[in-house]
Amino acid sequence: MKQGVFRQIEREIAVPFIEQWHYSHCVPTGKNVFFGWYTDDSLYAVADYGIGVNCYQAQYLATRTGHDVTPSNLLELKRLCRVEPKQENMPLTRFLKICHKRLKNDGIQFIIAFSDPERGHNGGIYKAANFTYLGKTNAERHVVDKDGQQVHRRRVLRYMERHTINPASARRQLGLTMQKTLPKDRWFLALNAEVV
Repeated sequence: MKQGVFRQIEREIAVPFIEQWHYSHCVPTGKNVFFGWYTDDSLYAVADYGIGVNCYQAQYLATRTGHDVTPSNLLELKRLCRVEPKQENMPLTRFLKICHKRLKNDGIQFIIAFSDPERGHNGGIYKAANFTYLGKTNAERHVVDKDGQQVHRRRVLRYMERHTINPASARRQLGLTMQKTLPKDRWFLALNAEVV
């Protein structure tokens, strides 16, 4: 069996794979760059990198780490997934190393990633890939419907504006509630410190 063929892939290839194999079953919006790792003719793993939703993230990381982190030299590893069963000769740490070498050649110097304890992820893959643990994020609050499905906040905001009511009243009338999530674990990698 081949050791894996690496290539940048199109969104049209990455999206159905991530929707099937990543626990979130969704792909973040915004600008993303996708990498695929193939074995034989089958896609085995996908990594999705892009700009994070927190516009102050680079500034926070620069202060926290002492590195010259800027929005232009930082990407977030938004999704990482592979098929089941895993192939022992294709560890995801090797795949990440190849991705990071490519990104480094493209001018990216830093990677941020988050593991979600609420989903049973402790960040072991990031630790094994030489990321540095930078503690926990703040807990987030999301709007959810009666089935526990997350609803975009714009729905509440538009309803508020149409009916001239406050957010709590809008949520109540829409049958929505606020739900607090557990903090996520923050992981940071300086590519210039990585041996590639």
